[in-house]
Amino acid sequence: MIRQVIRGATFRRDAYLRAVIGSNGTGDAVVIVAGVYVILALTISIRATTDVVGHARFVLNGGFAWLILSGIVYLIARHGFHGEGSFQGVVAMSALAHPVLVLLVLAQIGETIPLTWHAQPTLLPMSILDLGFPGAVVVILTTMWFIGILTAGTRVAMSLTLDRAIASVAGGYAAWWVIGSLLGL
Repeated sequence: MIRQVIRGATFRRDAYLRAVIGSNGTGDAVVIVAGVYVILALTISIRATTDVVGHARFVLNGGFAWLILSGIVYLIARHGFHGEGSFQGVVAMSALAHPVLVLLVLAQIGETIPLTWHAQPTLLPMSILDLGFPGAVVVILTTMWFIGILTAGTRVAMSLTLDRAIASVAGGYAAWWVIGSLLGL
C-alpha cells in the first residue's frame, strides 16, 4: 500500500488504475485516508490541547470531506463530461491524493498561531492569511500537489481527457469549498 501511495504521489498511472480496479481499492482507500487524518490529529495534540472527541471529530470530518469531494468530482465527470467510471473507483483513486496533506504540518512549524482548525478539517485546513511566508508557501504547494494527483487519477478513473479531468476536479474542489463553508466544515 505504501508503494502505491508513493506511485500515486508521483503521478504514476498504474497506481490509479490499481486503486480503481483492484479488489482492495476501497478498503485500502479507507485505511489511507483515516491514517492521514489520524497523523494530522496526533500532530495537533502536540501543539494544542484537544480531547479524544475533538480528535475523533477531526478524523470523521476528514473522511466526510473525502467522500463528498469524491462524489462531486464523480458527478461532474460522469454527468457533465460523460466519463466512464464508477463512484467506487473515484473514491478509491482519490485517497491517493490525501497523503500529501500530511505536509500541511510543515506549515505550522515555527508558527505561534494556535491550531483552532482541529475540529474543522477542510482540504486546506488553515487560513493562508494567518501563516507567515514559509507556511503559506507550504499550504499552496501542498494544495496544488493534491489537486494534481486528484486530476491525474480522475483522468484514469473516469477515462477522461486531461482538460475534462481538470474541469471535473476544479468544479468539484470549488463546490466542496462552498459546501464546506455552508456546513462549517
